[in-house]
Amino acid sequence: METSYSSNSIAISQLKKAVEVRFGRIPATPADFGELSIAILRITDERISADTLSRVWGYKKGYSSVRQTTVRVLEHYAKANEESDFIHSVAIYADECQKGDRVRIAWLPNRVCVLSYTGDYRWRVEESINSKLQVGNTFYCRTIAQGEELIVDHLETENGIYEGFRMGNKNGLTMVEKL
Repeated sequence: METSYSSNSIAISQLKKAVEVRFGRIPATPADFGELSIAILRITDERISADTLSRVWGYKKGYSSVRQTTVRVLEHYAKANEESDFIHSVAIYADECQKGDRVRIAWLPNRVCVLSYTGDYRWRVEESINSKLQVGNTFYCRTIAQGEELIVDHLETENGIYEGFRMGNKNGLTMVEKL
């Protein structure tokens, strides 16, 4: 399951602005999205269709999320030849974690958890403050992103197993930090 980001999130808004700066204008027409698609291909050697770009910028209505792969390509384009910290500063990717890596997350109202990565996209709750999650609970998750709702799969608790457990569903995670 690929992670996606809310189209209305602060992180996506910032990314779009960075792309617009590099592109030199705000894409607003089908021709603009076609030109941006070509510019992205030239800089990154990766392809994002004009149709996908028009959805990201809201030209085509009815889409509420942006796929992680699209975000990474847009980030690459916006920050080509620079050390990028856009998504990496606000997200932890399980693919980039080692067993034993620890992450602190927080969400409203006043909830905090420390998670330990156990491998194969699985996390264990090490500390929990004001949360339904308890120490020892485990779940699967590929990406933990600040500003985004965290939805985890196969949450195992002493009371059973839950699919699609949500944290920060109103305001997203207010803090994500690698310890």
